[in-house]
Amino acid sequence: MTNELFEFKIFKASRTRLLQLIETVDNKILFKIPENFNNNIVWQIGHCITSQQRHMYMRSGLPMHISQEFMETFKIGTSPHTWNSIPDVDEIKHLLLYTVNQLSKDLESGIFVKYTAFSLPIGITITNHLQALQAANFHEAEHYGIILSYLKLLN
Repeated sequence: MTNELFEFKIFKASRTRLLQLIETVDNKILFKIPENFNNNIVWQIGHCITSQQRHMYMRSGLPMHISQEFMETFKIGTSPHTWNSIPDVDEIKHLLLYTVNQLSKDLESGIFVKYTAFSLPIGITITNHLQALQAANFHEAEHYGIILSYLKLLN
């Protein structure tokens, strides 16, 4: 059986690395879109936050801890080209850890009791909040790799 605490620790470590990255990279680089790509580092990080909230909270019938505007800015299918306004990097930094801390409390309190299953584009069906957390870990690792590629292309 999978250990929920272990999965959470991976999630928290991933978010800590994303926060360290966003705090050390110049804002110009965070918003620059590499040639032949559609998104930038800010979008990659905002998208990770949005996906985790949608897959864990919305699919559990619970309120997300991000605004509707934030979700619309970073959901799948969006890009900086569709933004109505420039996202606030400080809000993204805040949400990176706030959503982790909130998830810790929510896992401990046991609020994840129902779940609406859905299939990921990679052909796997998510049927509960723990699987959603595992998928978030995979998803965020994918996007972290993309971010590292962007940094090599932009520096």
